[in-house]
Amino acid sequence: MNAKIKGILWWMCLVVAPLILASAELFHPSGFTRSPGMYAYLCTSQPFDPRYWALGYFGPTWWFTMHMIQLPMLGLVSVGLWMAVEGIEEGLACLAAWVSRVATFIFLICYTALDSIGGIGLGRSMLNIDAMRAAGKLTPEQAQGAIALLNEDWVDPWIGGVGSFISLMGSWMVLLAAVSVALALTLTRRAPWPALILLIAFGWEIQTSHASPHGPLGFLFLALAAAWIRLAGAAPARRGLATA
Repeated sequence: MNAKIKGILWWMCLVVAPLILASAELFHPSGFTRSPGMYAYLCTSQPFDPRYWALGYFGPTWWFTMHMIQLPMLGLVSVGLWMAVEGIEEGLACLAAWVSRVATFIFLICYTALDSIGGIGLGRSMLNIDAMRAAGKLTPEQAQGAIALLNEDWVDPWIGGVGSFISLMGSWMVLLAAVSVALALTLTRRAPWPALILLIAFGWEIQTSHASPHGPLGFLFLALAAAWIRLAGAAPARRGLATA
């Protein structure tokens, strides 16, 4: 892969994709599980309410669409994190690079499952319940049973949208990946330290939550860190050309 293609991939995976995610997460509410409850909140559009952090919520069609956007964007971010440690093959830096690769892989698996179950699948289930109600295919009692099942799935300890195994595993893995990438880049002196602080801040914010407000902040930190690292790496090359 030539340098130009690598440069394009860097900007796409670590700057453009995170900025798209940061923008989408501004409309990803949080804190609604206990009150009014998952389905009660997500089944209809909601105006801005500071209790739920998001700028607004547009209903179950948006919930489905947002998570459809997230899946490929998180895939690009994962590719970018792998690219960030490319060519690091010696000593402790190599170990840190491999830890970041493994952590990124696990993060991608867990968040793909999480977004598929609690995002895409949940969004379509809410829309299908509404459609079946309107068509008279669900009695009120059947609809309430389906809603109760979705609410129970949302807090399931293995697959739930909050505090579940896949949620927590993915969250801790993205933090481990970010810290490991920062360590590998520090040991090889590939990046300025302020950018590495931003990279770790990205991991911490996404570990806390990918919903608003942490998600937008985290992905913004990643985009800033990646741009800083890329531009700092390009500056010596430009100086070298100028003095050649």
